[in-house]
Amino acid sequence: MALLTRIRTRAELVAHRRVRTLLDGRHASTTHARSLDFSDLRAYVAGDDVSDVDWKASARHGDLLVKRHVAERRALVLLVVDTGRELSAAAHWEPTGTDLKRDVAVTAAGLLGWVASRAGDHVGLVHSGPNGPVATRPSTREVDLERMLEALVDACTPDSPAQRTLDLLDHASHAVRRRTLMVVVLGDPEWDALLERRLLRLAAQHELIVLTVADVDPTVPVRHGARALDVVSGHQVPDFLRTNPALAEELAAADRDRRVRRDAGLDRIGVAHVHLERLETAVPDLLTLMERRRRVR
Repeated sequence: MALLTRIRTRAELVAHRRVRTLLDGRHASTTHARSLDFSDLRAYVAGDDVSDVDWKASARHGDLLVKRHVAERRALVLLVVDTGRELSAAAHWEPTGTDLKRDVAVTAAGLLGWVASRAGDHVGLVHSGPNGPVATRPSTREVDLERMLEALVDACTPDSPAQRTLDLLDHASHAVRRRTLMVVVLGDPEWDALLERRLLRLAAQHELIVLTVADVDPTVPVRHGARALDVVSGHQVPDFLRTNPALAEELAAADRDRRVRRDAGLDRIGVAHVHLERLETAVPDLLTLMERRRRVR
């Protein structure tokens, strides 16, 4: 379970307590945690959130008491990952190392899958295989989650087929009929009406979270004298970019515009989303997103 172990270690190093309650909210469960349904009171324990203290009951009782709530958890968290050769490219580059989009995507999907499985939820996977979309049977076992993550890695090599984002989202809309918490992990797509229509349909069917993974600015390694290749065409990024700052800025401006349009589109359809750029910050960025989502609920 090498992949899951690395993800678990990274998550626990960042924020152990926040990871334990990451998906608390409105989806069915028999465990006690945070939601809208009050359950009972118990004695305060060091580390409890002060906002959970029932001050009136504490004053009557003489000791600090905190509220417990029934966590409503769904039975299924569905990971929909847009695999393909594009995810074998870099998400972030520095002279000391490269973060692959595949590793960022697998870390994000693995973190949410691990948290869900720890809570007793079923975790399923839909991704693109050599012959089209593939659905993996949901499971609560970590060993099965590890196999799902391994399948994601195997589907994101330079020899893998290209991403077929719209086909994958169409398949996901029919993969499961009941309402789920659906986590869609995309590359760095251009936002258009076709993509918005698919995500809008999924948001109507499920509780939807969208994670996008950055494409590295190809001029960055070139400006440092490193060789850069386009994973789709196999062509080398031309060296003249190193001495053409105007072209590099034009590329960066186009990337910023694409991100603004994508964020505006996701906000318009009311979907929680985050753009992941580095492996080092993927877990904190996800924690921030889920904390924001929890507070809204």
